[in-house]
Amino acid sequence: MSMTPKRLDKYELLERLGHGGVAEVWKALDVKLQRFVALKLLKPDLREDPNFITRFQREAQLIASLHHPNIVQIHDFQVFQPSDNSGSLPIAYMVMDYIEGQTLALYIHQTSRQGQIPSPTEIINLFTSISMAIDYAHQHGMLHRDIKPANILLDNHNTVHNPMGEPILTDFGVAKLLSTTTNTLSGALLGTPLYISPEQASGYQGNERSDLYSLGVILYEIVTGVTPFRGDTPLDVITQHINATPTRPSLLNPQIPPALEMVIMRSLAKNPDARFASASSMTAAIAEAFEQAVPAVLGTPTFPPDLEDMPTHLTPLPPTSLPSPTPIPATAGTSGQGALAPGNQGPISQPGITPNATPNFTPVMIYAPPTPAQPPPTRQAPPHGPPNGPTPVPPHYLQAGGGRRGKRLYLFLIPLLIIVLIGSALGAYLLLFPQLFAAPSPIVGHAFYVSSGQLNPGSAQGIADQLQLDLENVPAPQAGKSYYVWLLGDRNPEKNPDLIGPRPIKPPLLLTNNLVVRNGSVHYTFPGDAQHNNLISATSRLLITEQNAGDRPGAPPTDRSTWRYYAELPQAQIPGDNPGFSALVHIRHLFYNETNIEVLGLPGGLDIWLFRNTEKVLEYAVSARDDWHGQNTSTSDIQLMNAQFIRILDYLDGAPNVHIDVPADTPLIADQLASKVALLTVSPQGQVPTNYAKDPPGYVDHVQLHVGQVAKATDITPDTLRLTSRILDAVNRSKGWLTNVRKDALALFQLRNNPTQMGQDSTRQLLDDLVTQATYAYIGQLDPTTNQVQAGVLQAHYDIQQLATLTITRNLPKTI
Repeated sequence: MSMTPKRLDKYELLERLGHGGVAEVWKALDVKLQRFVALKLLKPDLREDPNFITRFQREAQLIASLHHPNIVQIHDFQVFQPSDNSGSLPIAYMVMDYIEGQTLALYIHQTSRQGQIPSPTEIINLFTSISMAIDYAHQHGMLHRDIKPANILLDNHNTVHNPMGEPILTDFGVAKLLSTTTNTLSGALLGTPLYISPEQASGYQGNERSDLYSLGVILYEIVTGVTPFRGDTPLDVITQHINATPTRPSLLNPQIPPALEMVIMRSLAKNPDARFASASSMTAAIAEAFEQAVPAVLGTPTFPPDLEDMPTHLTPLPPTSLPSPTPIPATAGTSGQGALAPGNQGPISQPGITPNATPNFTPVMIYAPPTPAQPPPTRQAPPHGPPNGPTPVPPHYLQAGGGRRGKRLYLFLIPLLIIVLIGSALGAYLLLFPQLFAAPSPIVGHAFYVSSGQLNPGSAQGIADQLQLDLENVPAPQAGKSYYVWLLGDRNPEKNPDLIGPRPIKPPLLLTNNLVVRNGSVHYTFPGDAQHNNLISATSRLLITEQNAGDRPGAPPTDRSTWRYYAELPQAQIPGDNPGFSALVHIRHLFYNETNIEVLGLPGGLDIWLFRNTEKVLEYAVSARDDWHGQNTSTSDIQLMNAQFIRILDYLDGAPNVHIDVPADTPLIADQLASKVALLTVSPQGQVPTNYAKDPPGYVDHVQLHVGQVAKATDITPDTLRLTSRILDAVNRSKGWLTNVRKDALALFQLRNNPTQMGQDSTRQLLDDLVTQATYAYIGQLDPTTNQVQAGVLQAHYDIQQLATLTITRNLPKTI
């Protein structure tokens, strides 16, 4: 039952239109102006956020400053103070236009979800209105942060351009306001996971292109009838947004034009820089994909400029008789088709390094001027010379020495002068633009081992079972030839202690015999086999060859003249490490299989278990808090909460040592396989390497050990070295947060026989801290004042996967 009063100041509340945990929307009557309005009521816990009212007034002013026909207008914002004896908290509310009509969410449910896909014209007009509103807000420094169909109203009083109703965006900036009314990140993060961008899902606040990702999800849903990522829990969906590749829309709706599929995939790029630069650019691409005229109302997008469509010219354009060259794409992962290019589906960019991202560059087009048919025009005099006519030539050049000797001197001096002039010009260019004359980089792109998410806890399947390839500046194969992509085994497998025993795959693997090059760019994903076998288990090198088209050879050719590009993971012996141990060996322990826990029946590598188990701890912490009902907490509620506390301790302590925190006769109720190894090293004597099989160290310490060894390798790149530092920092912080979770869970477990104490406010605070610390450990801690994120296990998980990045170069090995 809502405790909302029936009147707020001059507004009479008539009908509740929607509600959530910290907000309600009401249809109300302005009794003074006698008009209907919509009221959004916010109910912050001012005990947790005493500065909310100040921030509310500041943010509400910014929201109200937006004036656009496709953005709902805010008319007023106030803070209602209930009477002192009511016991109710203050209510902050915003007054806005009341829009009659359904939401876009309901429209999609009635059309696309039923297999009735809107026509191309309807889609273009709908996105034109929405994109103009988004670009307008972005130009005025306002992000939405929660674009979804439920936040787009369809005004049934305005059907001129859109028969379903003119789209009106609501809740601009409200997500930022509401995100600080709870004391954890999970409240804001898990609200609408179906449309959240990867960077927001990782705990970052995002930018303009985060809004465009959400718009891309809506486009995907409209043309297929489903969202690109779905799951049983919000965390399942969030994890997919961060790492999984969406199903190709054409597999769900074969009528989708290939060009539109490219637009959608670019909109859903994990890397924000690979997405469209503006909503208008995206809508223009949609129109072009449908082979329809770009709506004139979009004009030329002005914020921000899309650098992919802006070639750089070193010399003036030649006469119009010269054909214009095809632009070279400027962003990794694009196909060179301008606004229709797909995006880079690689791991997302975060503050710090991105060792697996193809370097971005601005295309350079050099136009060679034609050989002039006529002599060049006469050079005009400088300002201080004669007003007209040629510049006079100094007489001594013609008269020096006189006769044939003078002519010989003249013929000698002219080339010398030309050489001096050319040398001076070249020197100036080298000084001003050294990068233009530098030797071309041997790096042409990167390949990434990608996890499909089709995980099997009993094996390493679904981990590193796909490979994504991004290349730039590569020529198309010769006529009758094709590019072949091969995954190869280790350089010296007989010296690799990690390759003892059978492996699910046997290299070499032919991934494709027809690598498509579009305008010098390649974006290719190898989907893996039907069993989702782990590719990194036995492969560590990549070779691209140019061979006769259509062949299906069983191995790459030994003819070195067919080899084109090559890459390998670092495989040099690490100084001071065990014999045969390289960075590759430690990456496999993290990413595929840790042999010392394999004996416990735990395949899959350390990283996946650290990731899974920390996620479970957060899940159980949230569940325990949801079971608390203050003084009304029942005995059955306490039993449910107590079970969650035990599960948390099972994961944190591990089955061998959980008796340290709970009575010896307490049954193990967490997943028995997953809890065989602890998240934390809690044994009083400390788990030691000589006793791995019986009592291995906690996943946190074990991951740090292997990442630390990768950092010592002599053949890793500087970017990889910085990445290892970032991973170690994130895991170490998570260790502190998980230690706090253990402390809270133990304190709550000890209250199991005290129902009175369990109902006290102090217990609520303890439960809140349990969830807060678990959230930090999994997602990280975001400081809203500095917008800086201290990463947790989630970011470390994806950074660890970046350790297995293949840097593809023109440098070829002597043998394979």
